[in-house]
Amino acid sequence: MMIRKLLVALLLSMMVSACNSEEIDAFKANMDDKQVWVFIQFNVPEENDAIESYYYYGQISGSIYRSISNNKLSRGFILLENVKYWGSDDIIHDFADLENTGEMVFRIEDIKRINLVRKAPTTGQGWEQYEEAKQEKAEAK
Repeated sequence: MMIRKLLVALLLSMMVSACNSEEIDAFKANMDDKQVWVFIQFNVPEENDAIESYYYYGQISGSIYRSISNNKLSRGFILLENVKYWGSDDIIHDFADLENTGEMVFRIEDIKRINLVRKAPTTGQGWEQYEEAKQEKAEAK
């Protein structure tokens, strides 16, 4: 796990070697060991002026989340780990499989929305896991 982070860090450092200080700050923030779960929407420009939207759950550095949410960071790259996605069957699936490691890198400037998530989404479940959490919270009051 640590070796993978170092390899990603090396790759990111090569990509930002000619970048501005904000992109270097993003690189440093991605190395934070404290991770938080987020639901994140990316709007990625495609050919012919089209925009493709991607929606993922994943873990990101806590410091990069704070920097983005406080508008201190708007450029650079963001590393998503343990990525999960909503399938066409309305069930959450792991991105990791025989081909993919479960990690993805996106440009920060492509983020449309980012929400902090209280706990990791459960693979194999759908919206019911969040309805159960709402009921538990209401019962606790």
